[in-house]
Amino acid sequence: MERVIHRAESRGYADGGWQRSYFNFSFAGYYDPRRINFGALRVLNEVVLLGGEGVAAHPHDNMEIVTVPLQGAVVYGDNLGNAVTLTAGQADVISAGTGISHTLYNCSKQEEARYLVLWIFPRRYELPPAYHYVKPSPAAWNTWQPVASPDGGEEVLPLNQDAWISRIELEAGACVQYPLHRDGNGCYAFLIDGEVEMADTVLAARDAVGVTGVGRLEVRAVAASRLLLVEVPMQDWKRHAGDDAD
Repeated sequence: MERVIHRAESRGYADGGWQRSYFNFSFAGYYDPRRINFGALRVLNEVVLLGGEGVAAHPHDNMEIVTVPLQGAVVYGDNLGNAVTLTAGQADVISAGTGISHTLYNCSKQEEARYLVLWIFPRRYELPPAYHYVKPSPAAWNTWQPVASPDGGEEVLPLNQDAWISRIELEAGACVQYPLHRDGNGCYAFLIDGEVEMADTVLAARDAVGVTGVGRLEVRAVAASRLLLVEVPMQDWKRHAGDDAD
């Protein structure tokens, strides 16, 4: 087993006044040559939008972009005609393909909205752009809930990549296994809140660990916890095109 540990306090940070962002990997004005990507996972940002604020229209291409709301509600819109309100427990994916332009705004004029943004290198480039969102059924405690997969599903986002995104809510003391879907894949686990033991280390809120060389992972909750896990291929992925806007 090989691992890389990213503590919450080691993340990059940007404060634009109306938006605060935390970067697990190099992004925009934050650069660390040791933190470019984890296999096909290029970006994991935590973004806080102040009340009444939002991200104006901006383009993306050839990237799978997944948004996972944590707090509040945001309104998504794009040049394909999609307009969706996303709240905690839901998720969406932009398969940017040949190009798409989108916006994201906080629904509330007073309360902050907080969400995670993940960028995953696609399996195939230059496909027509597409957008999907899901509202999964409430997850049972201590049970993996699929968020995204290569094939998607009624409550699972489709990804143009051999990658799987899962989340789980754990009761204190619970111990669960995560079997990888594909040999050679790695797992990047981001602890949203709580405290867990995994990969021979203890993670606190907003810590992350990337693990390779295993067929399954064991997670033990020291306290009640929420965890997001991203399983991705570990080839040397290269950025094809696009920009660094949220």
